[in-house]
Amino acid sequence: MKFLEIDKYHYVTAKDQGYLRELAKFVSKSEFLPKFHIYPKSGLMNDPNGLSYYNGAYHVFYQWFPFDATHGMKHWGHMKSQDLLHWQDCGLALIPDQEYEKNGCYSGGAIEKDGLLYLFYTANYKTSAGKIPKQALAIMNQAGQIEKYAQNPILDGAPKGYSGELRDPFVFERDGAYYMLLGGSADETGTAKSFGQRGALLLYQSSNLIDWAYKGEVELPIETGYMLECPSLIEVDGKEVLFLSPMGYQPQKNRYQNRFASIYLLGKLDVLNLRFDVEQCDELDAGFDYYAPQAFYAKDNVPLSFAWFGCGEPLYESDKEKWKHGLTMPHELSLRSERLHRFPSKEILAAFSMLECNQKLVAPKMSFYHFSTEVSREQKNATIVFGNPGNTWQLDIDTESGEVILDRSNLATPIDVEYGEDRRTILTAKTAIIQVDVFVDNSFIEIFLNQGEKVFSFRSFNLAKDHMIVSESVTNCKIGYYNR
Repeated sequence: MKFLEIDKYHYVTAKDQGYLRELAKFVSKSEFLPKFHIYPKSGLMNDPNGLSYYNGAYHVFYQWFPFDATHGMKHWGHMKSQDLLHWQDCGLALIPDQEYEKNGCYSGGAIEKDGLLYLFYTANYKTSAGKIPKQALAIMNQAGQIEKYAQNPILDGAPKGYSGELRDPFVFERDGAYYMLLGGSADETGTAKSFGQRGALLLYQSSNLIDWAYKGEVELPIETGYMLECPSLIEVDGKEVLFLSPMGYQPQKNRYQNRFASIYLLGKLDVLNLRFDVEQCDELDAGFDYYAPQAFYAKDNVPLSFAWFGCGEPLYESDKEKWKHGLTMPHELSLRSERLHRFPSKEILAAFSMLECNQKLVAPKMSFYHFSTEVSREQKNATIVFGNPGNTWQLDIDTESGEVILDRSNLATPIDVEYGEDRRTILTAKTAIIQVDVFVDNSFIEIFLNQGEKVFSFRSFNLAKDHMIVSESVTNCKIGYYNR
């Protein structure tokens, strides 16, 4: 098909629908598409937004530029599902067609009130002097109709001492009041046109979800970089977990190796004294492609999360096919030994029929599978290689130290080598067996160690249908194919 040159700040109109249908048809022929991950039907997808279980269905909104595999004017796309496996594309939820959002509808969260789903987002508004931060509201009814609040923006501008980079509203209820967390950047010089010098988390309060009062900055006893993005708060096994995506983190040994980091804080948010009492803090994912996680409750009140399956702007094989990125699988959150674990939801796990395959060489029947194995601590190390000669990635496991290395330096088509070709993590739980679960969804790969104590999320475009899994010195191998 003939591709059109679309301006970066063009928003979707009725005239674009025919071209977008053609583009979606073109993308649908890509050999890299997944089956059990959410991905864009065209263009670029990034942050998950407005995650919720509402009116009998799961709702996933997301940042979307539908015209090309690059960052452009952000819209909100919308998907819904009954089972977290089969997703109905509901099309565009928010189009930046108002003056106050003239540069895009940025990220935010959702909360239900009186049978309606309130969608909060940042209205991106740029000027020659810098951004003017604006927070906006849209409301969805049970018929799926979405209407922007007529008096938007509900917040206009930043408190004194903070730059215009103030965004990603996450709203929650506590003790009869509503609270909003905003990620921001403290401008201690008062001169910043963009980012300030220190990441900051701001708190607002409301009684009606419309009128908001600024309470102050939440004290965080951690390094915050120069900007905090995408705050998200949820209770997990009786304790609160705060997700943050800081910009400007420096690498620390094995951690924070990507362009931007995503971390969790375990403890308690004190809304009265404006502080988060931290018991534990760590990065959320040790892989190459993970950012902007958001948490929500499933229909049975189980805490879940999705994240953007990407980070920054690496070049992918799929770029030339006019689509880019996607979302992680839904992850169930739990605490074990006072550490956060993430593991695929029970709906995802049930979609694979696991069979024994206790041999060192396995040839998967397709590129949509769950490979599981165990590594005994009694052996010195183990290596598991995926791919074909000259085009592989592998896991190297040191059972004595607990270090696990994800190495993709042998891919035929290298990816984002500026930020390294391997990722490393340390397992702290001294278990007799190291459990390894690898979910391959064509070009989307998620690896879970010890049922989510550590996770690697990354993309690989090397898995031809005839690829092999070579697993030396491991036992109890199983493989299951996606059957939904």
